[in-house]
Amino acid sequence: MASGPGFCVSEVEYAAGWHQPPHAHESTGVTLVLAGGWRETACGREESASSLSVVVKPAGVVHADQIGAEGARTVRVEIDDPALLPEDLGPWRWLHAGPGVRPLLALAIALRGQAGSIEDTVLHLLGEVSDVGRPAPRDPPAWVRRAREALDDADPIAARVRDLAGQLDVHPVSLTRAFRRHFGVPVTAYRRRVRLRRAAARLAGNARELTRIAYSAGFADHAHMCREFRAATGCTPSEVRAIAGPR
Repeated sequence: MASGPGFCVSEVEYAAGWHQPPHAHESTGVTLVLAGGWRETACGREESASSLSVVVKPAGVVHADQIGAEGARTVRVEIDDPALLPEDLGPWRWLHAGPGVRPLLALAIALRGQAGSIEDTVLHLLGEVSDVGRPAPRDPPAWVRRAREALDDADPIAARVRDLAGQLDVHPVSLTRAFRRHFGVPVTAYRRRVRLRRAAARLAGNARELTRIAYSAGFADHAHMCREFRAATGCTPSEVRAIAGPR
């Protein structure tokens, strides 16, 4: 654990299958899933989280959590001083393999005694996740939800926008516009994030060689996976594996 003026950073582990009934926190939190996952319900919606998922949770948001069969390991930032929070931090939301991952991984590294400014990285994190990934004013239509579910389930390489639009019987441009409006990210970027999350979950969960993990997650090869991990997280897959493991 590390703390500074108005904030606290810690690694938190959750037992497999643990359920937390509806509750709220007095402080605002931003949390990264390092390994494992869970389902969280808040604001009338449910989100499934796994490796490289980030949740932005303003103080007072009532939520319930169901931890998965593998448990979960996280790095969490709690903000006790409202003066630290940007005005555009936004509502409760999950960001998957996108904004917030890089600074939160940097905080996990710093907690383990390696170089890094905790306070500067916390401020960087708050700036990065502010006003990003806000949900649309209304729930997405059923066909847009099905599009996201299909991307979550499909081969990330094979799931082309045109093919997905054909399955849903909509125009590809209509799909790309609606997906970005409701989920805050283009279909192509979401597909890349699915690959990263799959690979990160496999890195954390077993000792398979990196080349096999790269192919199984949908990357062209080990080098391709390394490039995308560095671009998204600032770390190599090996470094992510080390951070996601027990302290």
